[in-house]
Amino acid sequence: MKNELIQTKDGYYSIKNLPTELELEEHYSEKYYQNESTQYNHKYTKDELIFFNNTAEVAYNIYKNIIKIQNNSLLEVGAGEGFFANFFHKKNWDITTLDYSDFGIKKHNKEILNTLIKGDIFKSLDTLIKKETKYSFINLSNVLEHVLDPEELLNKFKLLLSSNAILRISVPNDYSSFQQFLLDKNYTSNTWLCPPEHLHYFTFVSLSKLLISVGYEIELSMGEFPIELYLSNSTSNYAHDKLKGKNAHKSRIEVDNFLFNEGIEKYINFYKACADIGLSRQVVIYAKLRK
Repeated sequence: MKNELIQTKDGYYSIKNLPTELELEEHYSEKYYQNESTQYNHKYTKDELIFFNNTAEVAYNIYKNIIKIQNNSLLEVGAGEGFFANFFHKKNWDITTLDYSDFGIKKHNKEILNTLIKGDIFKSLDTLIKKETKYSFINLSNVLEHVLDPEELLNKFKLLLSSNAILRISVPNDYSSFQQFLLDKNYTSNTWLCPPEHLHYFTFVSLSKLLISVGYEIELSMGEFPIELYLSNSTSNYAHDKLKGKNAHKSRIEVDNFLFNEGIEKYINFYKACADIGLSRQVVIYAKLRK
């Protein structure tokens, strides 16, 4: 596959020569086969577990207190290890999780294993659509950049969202203005281009345009910790020295937990400001169906 990009009508970038569905299935089948024992097999620190919980608590707060929805049903597509979904499970929500593998949930959050529909996510979504199942909250974290057709996936969600429901999407913030600054200063190379893992590359602006173009309206945008700041300092540049990545990650987690402890409203406002200027490693958007 040639690593050539094209810009879509909504402004995000896609790999020009996308793999076939079969090639992508083979890639992920091989990945899960080879890495299932290690991909989710490490233990997390206390700070990391707090960080996972805080991420879900922020989403819960936005859902309940800012967007103010009362229904309590969650569909998480690409549930991974299940930390996000388990937070809502403990709130007695009706939970459904989808993932290609059950290894992560078995390892870390086995109490929600019965919520998992294991296998091809698109086929699982089609089954839920045929059953006319509806959810008040759908979470999609680090999935949209991997699929062949982002518009198709977003259109499927429109058939699964109940009235006034929320779709939360988190994707890497790639080809941002800050990344261009890092390239101009020679602090990094284009390390974020990584097909066939990532087939599409979004910013706050381009993901918002995509969502609007397929029939959503944006309720809230917020960032996550801008870890790429460390690349502008030679003593912490993990792109030039991979051994510095672990400490950068540790710092990110600890500082993020500090910000959360200063108050959830302040935390949300801080990351809303990060979204406004595009300074964030992740794009996080909450959207509703357009009425």
